[in-house]
Amino acid sequence: MFAFARKANGTSNVYNYIPILLFTLVFGFRYSVGVDWENYREIYEVELTGMSFAEMLETRYEIGFIVIVYLCHLLQLPTYMLFVCISALQIVLLYKAFKDENEILPYVYLTLIFSGIAIQSFCNVMRQDVAFCIFLCAIKYAKERRIIPYILLCALAFCFHKSAIILLPIYFIWIRRESIFNRPIVQLIIFFCCIMAFFINPIQTLLGYVDKLIILVGYEDYIDHAMDMTTSSIFGPLRMALILAHIAVICLSNNIKRFYNNNLFNRFYDLYFIGVCCYFFFLGNMMFGRITLYFTNFTFIMFGYALYYFVKSPKTYPNVIGLLCIALSLFASYASLIFNCTRSTDAYVSYFQEDLHQIKDTQRTIMFSK
Repeated sequence: MFAFARKANGTSNVYNYIPILLFTLVFGFRYSVGVDWENYREIYEVELTGMSFAEMLETRYEIGFIVIVYLCHLLQLPTYMLFVCISALQIVLLYKAFKDENEILPYVYLTLIFSGIAIQSFCNVMRQDVAFCIFLCAIKYAKERRIIPYILLCALAFCFHKSAIILLPIYFIWIRRESIFNRPIVQLIIFFCCIMAFFINPIQTLLGYVDKLIILVGYEDYIDHAMDMTTSSIFGPLRMALILAHIAVICLSNNIKRFYNNNLFNRFYDLYFIGVCCYFFFLGNMMFGRITLYFTNFTFIMFGYALYYFVKSPKTYPNVIGLLCIALSLFASYASLIFNCTRSTDAYVSYFQEDLHQIKDTQRTIMFSK
């Protein structure tokens, strides 16, 4: 994907579409990859089978997802075509969001894959990631101060996931200034405070204020488990590499902003920093992790921008260190994905590798029986 996107070199030719096709085929034809894969198969094959479009609308699913399922049923397409359609939608929207900054796109593809977000997010919370990609497309209208197209795209995102309603107020945070976070020292203080908040565990207090919002955005099923936290250490090698990469980006943020010198990047950076703070503040909490996905996913976007900056800018000591920090974080994320795939649903198997399906099914059964 990286090689073909670079080959395109910002022109409208076939090389632009090869990465889209590759992503669609590889991730669309996956079998039992992602925690929610089985849930979506059951939705398609059992829960919504035989329903009219009107009956589907009465279920808990959003209309955008229902339209895709209904059309697949109407055309009598096999289950894997549902995943193909959604994967194609995700990557096409990501491409459209960066169409005017085509030189960045290869690096965004690179960080999407190596950060693990392609497998752990795009293949898992599929509807919400479609909404996220629509939000990416909407941000340029916030930059241009065109509120109507922005609202319409947020409404389209809402058609794929109810939680997209939280995106509407984002437009107004840039009303008075083009960039919110301009002081790296202040950002570092906030960043380390969010890391320390992990040890305080403020979730219980926060729930008292946002429980109605949680229900509004469609996460009421998670409230009973809102206090459940994973036991993964914040000081593990993967997390420490990620912290170092964030510190590098924050410290060099003003230099990177001057390099790009456009308001779209400034908005991406603001959303990235909000996502970084949310990630560590709610570390290990699934419910809040999903609600804040629209911000935490900006990590791979910002790492893509940062990599391009480091490649194109003078090789000063800070830039080399920053490049090494991000490379280390991406390597650690990808290595973790590979080494832990036998204990998770992340091991990739194609729909057409039928001899491996039983192994994946057994793996999933063991995982969820614990």
